[in-house]
Amino acid sequence: MRILSLSFILIVKQISAGGIGASHSSGGHDPMHHGNSDSSLPLLRKGGTRNFNNKRSRNLKAGKSDKKSDKQPIIYDTDYGPFIDDVFALGLLANSEDLIDLRYVLATGENPTLGAQCAAKHLSLAEKYDIPVGIGAEFPDYIHRGGVCAIPGLVGFALEEKCSDGPALSVDEDGIAAVASMIIDSDRDDWWYLVVGGLSSVQALVENYPDAASKISTLVIMGGNWCINFQPYPDVDAPTDETNIACDPGAANFVLDSSVSPFENVYFVPVAVADEIGGEDYMKIVQAANDGSDLGAKATIDFYKAWSAAGRADPSLLIHLEALTYDPETESTPMFDPCAVMLVLELLDDCEDRLSLFEFDAGVHFLEADDEGLRPFPEAPRSAFSLLPISHGVGADELPAQCPALTDFTFDPSETPEKEKSVTI
Repeated sequence: MRILSLSFILIVKQISAGGIGASHSSGGHDPMHHGNSDSSLPLLRKGGTRNFNNKRSRNLKAGKSDKKSDKQPIIYDTDYGPFIDDVFALGLLANSEDLIDLRYVLATGENPTLGAQCAAKHLSLAEKYDIPVGIGAEFPDYIHRGGVCAIPGLVGFALEEKCSDGPALSVDEDGIAAVASMIIDSDRDDWWYLVVGGLSSVQALVENYPDAASKISTLVIMGGNWCINFQPYPDVDAPTDETNIACDPGAANFVLDSSVSPFENVYFVPVAVADEIGGEDYMKIVQAANDGSDLGAKATIDFYKAWSAAGRADPSLLIHLEALTYDPETESTPMFDPCAVMLVLELLDDCEDRLSLFEFDAGVHFLEADDEGLRPFPEAPRSAFSLLPISHGVGADELPAQCPALTDFTFDPSETPEKEKSVTI
């Protein structure tokens, strides 16, 4: 039984519009245009017909067979530690063995070593001992970031005490190399890669292990914010930067440049789809945790309570107010990363007709810290802002309820140093 998926299904039945593409931008270029385009070029294909490679596999390191099976092999790339939604996303993935084969957990972030320990201890508590964990890439220097991720010390690591408690568990010191070796040694060329943090490790994999990266058919990313007229974070009006992209906007552009990117299918789950879990749905998770009937739920709630206590006790943490606002006994905080997991599950369960998917052939772009025309907070635009192509062809009447309107910040694909890749959002 997939306890943690009970309410997330509802969150992602509609996904808002957008798109992406690009590579590292050269310093000082100005790809941005502000204002709506009157072009009618029909780039949008709602519910586009991509080949999802729904052939589905287990980890050689864990002593499992790598013969093709009905389960999709997945690599989960997470910035586990500062935020609670990474915890729920891992819990949901680990409890979804009916559709996926979680082959590896890679920790990327400000402190990927500690993040890897967090993920390993979570999986150990859930008794998922056969899922290996490795240390991924660190985020770049602060000068190359955007948003809250560019302010030293602000994000913090709410789960530091929890993840440092007790003996250290065994993790791969070079998780990126371990992932590459696992993929190369397999007989699969249809791997899926789910990333719910900055894309630093994805860039490193593409650059340093291109043969392995070429065997990943589908990249699913939690990140980006192309919608406006709503508040993606408390008291923060959109348009604004989105934190996962902001931690490494250069990597977000790099891995989606079609001249270097090997990924056949690229999906984005934007921040607009997030929502809390409450009421009976949440209490089912708590009950399963409390009565011991689901060890995955127990591990998730255990880490949630530790995160909440640490966040409430430390006013310097970015998540302090969030931790004060939500009670682990009755509700979750707004969930971002699990929405990306649910998109994966919906696609694998052949439920595309329940989703609002928009394909952008012209891609999208993210502003980087050295781009021209950036403004200080709270003015716009800023580093890590999500841009739409000047001719995206999406009408307001096509948007789901979570996305009241699309951003006016656009770019001209002919003026970027990248060759934008078509993506689906």
